[in-house]
Amino acid sequence: MASTEKQTDSTSPPELSPEAAELQYRDMIQKVARAIAGNRTEDVLPYLGKKYEAKHVEMFIDGNFDKRIDVLIRLMPFVSEDEDFPNFEELAVEFADSQPVAAYEGSSEECDAMLKWLEETQDLTPEQEDTISCQRARYEVERLARENRGAHVRFQELVTIAPTLMPQLDRGDDLTVHLNPITSWSCLKSQKFLDEGEQPPVSVLYYADEEEVRTAMFEPEGQMILERLANIQPCPFSTWRTISDDADAAQLREFVKGLVSLRLIAFS
Repeated sequence: MASTEKQTDSTSPPELSPEAAELQYRDMIQKVARAIAGNRTEDVLPYLGKKYEAKHVEMFIDGNFDKRIDVLIRLMPFVSEDEDFPNFEELAVEFADSQPVAAYEGSSEECDAMLKWLEETQDLTPEQEDTISCQRARYEVERLARENRGAHVRFQELVTIAPTLMPQLDRGDDLTVHLNPITSWSCLKSQKFLDEGEQPPVSVLYYADEEEVRTAMFEPEGQMILERLANIQPCPFSTWRTISDDADAAQLREFVKGLVSLRLIAFS
């Protein structure tokens, strides 16, 4: 009796394992996403269903472009609504035309990229530079608050009772000092955001207070004292006082009272 063999179609692709099929699908999605982000319609066409054509991809890309401009305007209010950037929408269109968005890039990264693009391509005035610096510092505070949610929440709990603990410090109790963990510094180079009589450059601290971003301005001596605290905190007040030799005990206590009222330091 003649033996028979099962015939296979040599042109059929080999059957993939579930893991390999998932990796292949992910690779396809990434290729399509990068092509759409880069406005490369032709690279998307091989993956389209039969009822879709290039015009459908182009409509989708055009819609995404308009949304991209809307996001830049909406999420950059400190710049987009500023009087020194009356042509912000035109700049946003120019940025989006010249800088394809990276696939899977988030809105905050997109806004940071535009701030960098403005600095690199535009002849900015000191006032415009200050506006960009303020917007970037606010983004940094928001990013730190997201990444350090636990530390942020814990400090907000401590700072609510800081005023009630201040008298203990006045009596000489050696309380532990905590600095707000969500902060970002910038330097103002113009008079734009300064009060009358203040002269640039001025150091500005941006910090989280519950769900808000607040600011406080410091002279060089105050910034130095805060940066020393940042390097050693949480620490006993006596330790901070020892290394803050630029200020005497009375000056430091007044400085501390101001920081408590700003909700920048807390005690435990």
